Amino acid sequence: MTLNIFFLLLVSHVLGDVIFTSYRLAVLKRSQGLSDQVLAISFHSSVHALFAGLLLFILGRLWLKGALLVLAIHFGIDFLRCRVEMRLYGPGRIHVKRSELFAWISGNSGDQEKMQMSKLWPWFLIHLMDQGAHLGSLYGIALVV
Repeated sequence: MTLNIFFLLLVSHVLGDVIFTSYRLAVLKRSQGLSDQVLAISFHSSVHALFAGLLLFILGRLWLKGALLVLAIHFGIDFLRCRVEMRLYGPGRIHVKRSELFAWISGNSGDQEKMQMSKLWPWFLIHLMDQGAHLGSLYGIALVV
């Protein structure tokens, strides 16, 4: 049952991070103003909590506990990631946009200079650690709900 719960939490994560997010929200999450940043990350984390809660409710699990855990943990992970990215790349900037990443993967990158692996490795490392932390937290939540 834990793997079923984890899978649904993973689906909720994809919904929150890919389907129901925007470039503008991603930029606001890296805003220089702390209140704007906290508000944007809170909104983003609430979307994750909403989807997690709905899917856990469908399974008949402890949906409120799961949603609140997703909200708090997702906020913490994203806040830390955004602060690190702001130190490296400056506030209010997205170092690699989703469209740039897909273009780079398909070999159609418009900015060859920016998308050189020697310049991308810090971003890849941050992204892998961020997503790894999210996956680990979702599995942990699946164990307790």
